[in-house]
Amino acid sequence: MSDTAVAEGRSGLRVFFLSYWYEPRMASLEDLLETYSTMAGWADAVHAGGTEVTVFQRFHQDGRVRRNGVSFVLLADRYNPRLRKWQIPWSFHRAIREFCTEMSRRTEPTVIHFNGLFFPLQLRALRASLPTQLAVVVQHHAEKPSRGLRRHLQQWGLQAADGFFFAASELASPWVEEGLIGSGQPIYQVMEGSTSFRRKDRESARARTGLTGDPVVLWVGRLIALKDPLTVLRGFELVLQHKPGARLYMVYGSDDLLSEVRTYMSCRPVLARSVALLGSLPHRELEAFYNSADYFVLGSHYEGSGYSLVEALACGVVPVVTDIPPFRMMTDGGKIGACWPTGDAAAFAEAFLRVLRQPVQPISDRAVSFFEEQLSFPAIARKAIRAYGELAARRAEQHR
Repeated sequence: MSDTAVAEGRSGLRVFFLSYWYEPRMASLEDLLETYSTMAGWADAVHAGGTEVTVFQRFHQDGRVRRNGVSFVLLADRYNPRLRKWQIPWSFHRAIREFCTEMSRRTEPTVIHFNGLFFPLQLRALRASLPTQLAVVVQHHAEKPSRGLRRHLQQWGLQAADGFFFAASELASPWVEEGLIGSGQPIYQVMEGSTSFRRKDRESARARTGLTGDPVVLWVGRLIALKDPLTVLRGFELVLQHKPGARLYMVYGSDDLLSEVRTYMSCRPVLARSVALLGSLPHRELEAFYNSADYFVLGSHYEGSGYSLVEALACGVVPVVTDIPPFRMMTDGGKIGACWPTGDAAAFAEAFLRVLRQPVQPISDRAVSFFEEQLSFPAIARKAIRAYGELAARRAEQHR
């Protein structure tokens, strides 16, 4: 499919998004769209690219809504919101099959966008029920390959996919090396979500949030071992020896390591006066906090992508983050800000001080430009639509 066709809004495709999970607290479509804003943003952007989009979502009640040109089909079944890996929602699949069978009588190529690599039974059952000409692409969402008997089940189930989306191509390596993804199944580097946040005036944002510091540094991420806040704090302590006016603000939801963080800080007065633990904030308020910051830090050892880093880049916050596949991709190979080895506090401090020696505005501008070109919803949609077209054509050729 040519870039011109996409740009002119003539993709000639029809895409069905499938989502098996939803949070028990969700009472309405509005709740669902607010919680899964990246799903809604993706669907809207793909539709804006000239593609017909229908979202099929398991839910506690049936319903059909059309929003911004995208159709949402909510389907209830007898299972709990968080579907177990062995539970096959037959009524959900039956409704999708009926819809797809009707659509297959039309001329548009059709693609199923299947969310998650941890539903191999459901994927295989769905594939068996679909018209043969429909292509299925599976989106990676931070899953890692299973072990033991479950690995064989995963391998068998994933054979039903025509292709895969990974936020960073490197994330697919263990799946390929372990034979869970075959050589005949294309892998596309497509980010799993984006944000509506944008860069705003720093002074106005700081007047709203009250953040101060020289510089202002922001952490947005859970206080869990995987995010490694203690390594960041150890490194920041070293940074303060050279930049005593720096201030680190930590926003977090899960607080598994909060006690350890507080204990570590309490024994170090320089951290106690230079680090603010802000806790959880409403997501809509975070845009002002990103726009109050000069630098963004995270110590993650593994991510499926990194939504908080996407939000930081969109607001022009310079990243100093760990050297893991999705972060390398999202910082243009470490050219925007810096990447440092996981678990290494000294390396974090060295990378941060190196970035501090550079003028912040040009790096901030590069962050925003890279976000717009590679990580925004329209950019993701362009990549996805191109991949959908290739997979649909490939499937049609194989089943003539």
